[in-house]
Amino acid sequence: MSLWETQMRKENLSHFPSCQTMKEKLSTTVFPTAQFADKLSMLAADFRRRFADFEAQKSRFELLANPFGVDVESAPPNLQMELIELQCNDMLRGKYERVGAAEFARFIPDTLPQLRIQAAQMLSMFGSTYLCEKMCSLMKLNKTEHRSHFTDKHLDSILRISSAQSLTLNIDELVQKMRHHQVSDSVSDK
Repeated sequence: MSLWETQMRKENLSHFPSCQTMKEKLSTTVFPTAQFADKLSMLAADFRRRFADFEAQKSRFELLANPFGVDVESAPPNLQMELIELQCNDMLRGKYERVGAAEFARFIPDTLPQLRIQAAQMLSMFGSTYLCEKMCSLMKLNKTEHRSHFTDKHLDSILRISSAQSLTLNIDELVQKMRHHQVSDSVSDK
């Protein structure tokens, strides 16, 4: 954003081809590059404000992203001894290299409770975002031209089943309902 703002103030529109086209069609004295640069500056300030929480958590994200590369002395005191133990464990290092940062948190042993808590806290920040993206993708897959006969009720059912954290089937209850339904249908037919 800073690069764009600086270049806009210098009337360098190389990253803005539409603005370049507009400038060529208008006279150069009319094109409002300063106003656009001010808008970019406000946008950058808004980004900094909106993501200030992430900046404050940067060291915690780095710890989760690469626990083997983080400087132990700069880590919070409650994690330092566990970090040393983790970084000295070649088996865990190998597991980290095989599964990657996103999956590694599941393999942090119970003997490192503070690191497990730290990982759980950081990963829980993204659970709802993941579920939203998953549901949008699922909706897009199901709402296609080939499946246009789906009603809103069908889609609601698909989303409900897909977003359920744990589903257990009660076969006995389903059989009872089907029997009851069949009995009531046969009685009403007579």
